[in-house]
Amino acid sequence: MQSIDSILSSQFGLQAFRPHQREIIESVLAAHDCVCIMPTGAGKSLCFQVPAVALNGLTVVISPLISLMADQVRQLRALKIPAHFLNSSQSWDDQRHVFDDLRRGFRGLLYLAPERLAAESFQRILPQLKPKLLVIDEAHCVSHWGHDFRPEYKRIADLREQLGSPVTMALTATATPDVRQDIVRMLKLRSAKMFVTGFDRPNLTYAVQRCETELEKDAALLRFVKTQPGSGIIYCSTRKAVEAVTQTLTNSLQKRVIAAYHAGFDQKSRERSQRQFISEPNAIAVATNAFGMGINKPETRFVVHYNLPGSLEAYYQEAGRAGRDGDPAQCLLFFNQRDVRTQEWFIRNIGDNNPQLKPDDIARLQEQGQRKLDKMHAFAAQWKCRRKQVLEYFGESAAVTDCRCDVCARGSVPIAQRAQPVPVSSSAPQSAVRSKPRKQGPSLEQLDAPAQTRFDRLKQARAELAKRIEQS
Repeated sequence: MQSIDSILSSQFGLQAFRPHQREIIESVLAAHDCVCIMPTGAGKSLCFQVPAVALNGLTVVISPLISLMADQVRQLRALKIPAHFLNSSQSWDDQRHVFDDLRRGFRGLLYLAPERLAAESFQRILPQLKPKLLVIDEAHCVSHWGHDFRPEYKRIADLREQLGSPVTMALTATATPDVRQDIVRMLKLRSAKMFVTGFDRPNLTYAVQRCETELEKDAALLRFVKTQPGSGIIYCSTRKAVEAVTQTLTNSLQKRVIAAYHAGFDQKSRERSQRQFISEPNAIAVATNAFGMGINKPETRFVVHYNLPGSLEAYYQEAGRAGRDGDPAQCLLFFNQRDVRTQEWFIRNIGDNNPQLKPDDIARLQEQGQRKLDKMHAFAAQWKCRRKQVLEYFGESAAVTDCRCDVCARGSVPIAQRAQPVPVSSSAPQSAVRSKPRKQGPSLEQLDAPAQTRFDRLKQARAELAKRIEQS
């Protein structure tokens, strides 16, 4: 077997492993099942690609990320490493070519979308496959406790047995202690070695701004983006918001490429947006959470959440797409009570488009979704170091030093000042500027997330009542 150092230099053109990569690779080559929790940009892919080359056999990689598959297969082929993928984006002729190669004893990496596991065409060839390594990417999807549970991942344990229970590697960037144990149990891993390389991203500066209206958000967003010369991603919770924000930025930033992306666009439009974002040095992508997974642009300098995400796992994963090159990057989160109600609507509608989920599953997922949303709301609302909150959520007790988040940068700021509305720049639309100072209500830092929700609903009801009285 070729040494891993030789493979690293001759096949991948790299001179040294990143922290923890060597011990993970050596564990896999020693035939240990592994669970690897590594932050975005830490080099998860190399942890299975090097063993795949060393083992010189079939490696099956299960991933829900179609864009990631195509991107990694292109990169591997450019390195003269055999690689194929099977997913819904391919023509039947392309799929047949892959199946023919598999029947001839293909040695290399085969990327599979999880829904392919149940496809009749794959089931027919399954008995002929004898992989030396099985890799499950985005492994948190197997867990009911995860932020992105996918029922099709339940089939993986059976698939593993059908493949002869090869050495198995489960990888993800986001997994709480409960999710880690669920991954081991659901995949039926044998005495799995657990590698948790840490969740801290010191090069990321986290900040939160509460904006009472969308106009305030737009003004604050424009002010922020104009100060950021590099590429960035702006995440929105709905397709409608993606289109509105794209229009706002296109009108105001005519010299920059603004690429919109959501699941409502056809495949060609999504691919065009991805290419624009990757190829243009100062491009901005405006997208739902479907964008960014597997997109290889390490120099992304900022990530903005235009709306509050549904969980800290989702926030951490999406914000983590900034600064993958290790250089400083900005992560800005906007939120208001309308964002919370949008996420509550998503929670109420869990299971609507998934007939595989049973009523008990739906009820459990809804309960978990609400708990995760409450914690996400608390992260945004309370005045506590953002990095520390992230680490505590994922069960990490490491000390935080030299933090530049908005809380640590402002330090002991009087509560009245913290509750101020988002400042509006002189270039902002006049409709976004308040002509009268707002009265200060109870500060966000004095309320926990559920109490803040009740307070905001009461405030909204009073505003609507006042409006009706004024119109009568």
